[in-house]
Amino acid sequence: MTLNDVYLISQIIAVLLVAPTLLYLALQIRQGAEQLRSETRQTQLENDQVGVYKFVEFPELGRIASQTETPSFEEKTKLVFWMIGQMRAREYEWLQYKSGAMTKEAWETYRGVIYFVLGTARNRALWELCKSYFNAEFVASVNDMMCDVPQIEFWEQLEKTG
Repeated sequence: MTLNDVYLISQIIAVLLVAPTLLYLALQIRQGAEQLRSETRQTQLENDQVGVYKFVEFPELGRIASQTETPSFEEKTKLVFWMIGQMRAREYEWLQYKSGAMTKEAWETYRGVIYFVLGTARNRALWELCKSYFNAEFVASVNDMMCDVPQIEFWEQLEKTG
């Protein structure tokens, strides 16, 4: 056996060792991506639950958002910071979607909350007041979404429901 034969055999062995390693790494990357998506969904769920539970804790938020009378400073403060929290959660989801960690379908489901959050004239005015604190591309996306969207009548319908 010549030195060239030993070299060729070592090359074959190296390829046989590298191929399984590459397959293993590909599987690890795939599992890592699945883990990231799972953690993203968990975070989204937790964010949504926090927003919902704020309405349980402060049911007056709906009244403050929809009433025609001007709310007190304290009431507006509660409402605007609830809204900022909800929009921050949507911004996080939008960033996850833009980075590829969330599917388009999932983003479209979660973004529906924006129509609810910005569903009243008061909340839209508050959004104008605080939107500079958010990612500019996200703000542009939200503004495009809300263009020509009528206000919701959820709070009025809830009030009338027996």
